[in-house]
Amino acid sequence: MSIGPERSARIAATIESARSVWEATHDTDRLLQWLKDHNCHGTDAVFVTMGLLNCGLGEAGRMFFDAPCRQAEREFHNQVMESLEADSEAL
Repeated sequence: MSIGPERSARIAATIESARSVWEATHDTDRLLQWLKDHNCHGTDAVFVTMGLLNCGLGEAGRMFFDAPCRQAEREFHNQVMESLEADSEAL
């Protein structure tokens, strides 16, 4: 999947900016709070996590949704999934 050169550059720059936070703490919650505080949200935050921690999409996604600072995103995700499940049962 190609995300485009501008987005790739932004993600690479954020990885480098966040590296000191990760190296100082090795705490994913602090990393994700830092990303949120620096307006890195959603898929970009997951991509930064993947790049910085050298992990896969599933693991980075779990870290994103498990972070306390991402409660709103987690609740939205759960509501969408519940709605999709209810819709599929109605068919």
